[in-house]
Amino acid sequence: MLNKISNLKLIIGLVLLALVYLAVTYLDSPKSEELDKQLVAIDTAKVTQINIIGKDQTVNLYKENQGWQVALSTGKQVKAESSRVTSLLNQLLNIGTDRLAAKDKSKWSDYQVDSTGTRLQVKEGDATTLDMIIGQSGTTSYLRLADEIEVYASDGFQGLGSKQEINHYRDNLFVEMDTDSLTSISFNYPDSSFQIINNAGSWQFEDGMAADSAKTAAYLGKLSLKSSENFAAQDGSTVGPTLAEIKINSNSQPQVTIRAYSDNADSVVYQTSINQEAYFADKTLGEDFFIGRSALSN
Repeated sequence: MLNKISNLKLIIGLVLLALVYLAVTYLDSPKSEELDKQLVAIDTAKVTQINIIGKDQTVNLYKENQGWQVALSTGKQVKAESSRVTSLLNQLLNIGTDRLAAKDKSKWSDYQVDSTGTRLQVKEGDATTLDMIIGQSGTTSYLRLADEIEVYASDGFQGLGSKQEINHYRDNLFVEMDTDSLTSISFNYPDSSFQIINNAGSWQFEDGMAADSAKTAAYLGKLSLKSSENFAAQDGSTVGPTLAEIKINSNSQPQVTIRAYSDNADSVVYQTSINQEAYFADKTLGEDFFIGRSALSN
């Protein structure tokens, strides 16, 4: 009798375990399918336009030939830093959905996937291949396709951050020189001018006096590569007369000119012939490049 009772308990236990297994397997299966949902399906090689519509500004990126252009607030299009656009596209491709956060509209405002969120659109020619609303809360991003109701949470995707700003995508190169091939640098100011000349690897002033080698090397180091994201607000539209000019000659690239302008607002903006579309309101550019003869003297 005791053996029959024990066997019965064992059978009941096995049945309960089977029921638990079935419940986990079948009742949870819709959730697993939702977590495997692919939100982004784009061909990065075919993308021709990206629109990032935020609360403060809209970023419009356009593919032109092999490069990218970004539209300024004035409507003018300027060269974009293609590597940053590529980075954005790759980040989108790697978006994963960790969990289903909402199945209806009641939570849209909580997760900022309504009109308060950032809308990201990707186009391949005339076809819109991605239209998504992105909200952010701490380290979690909330994602909703514009034509769907469900909201997904992604802990791995850290949102757009500075990628929502036009200046993030602009070509921010100020100057880039092969300093080993430089032959001369001329400094022209309203009240003075001077020149340094490369004489078989030794730099000297135009009057034959030697320049300080360490100071000259430090200056050339700045010419080798300098970037800035401090773009002038009006992007040169209020530029006044030239205040100073530097001409850099080389035997490996065309002459490079660096200019300082008054922007008619009691401040100075800077521009180079390397990136003529950009004007920079960055005082460190003046401090780094527009120096006097004494800064290079022994």
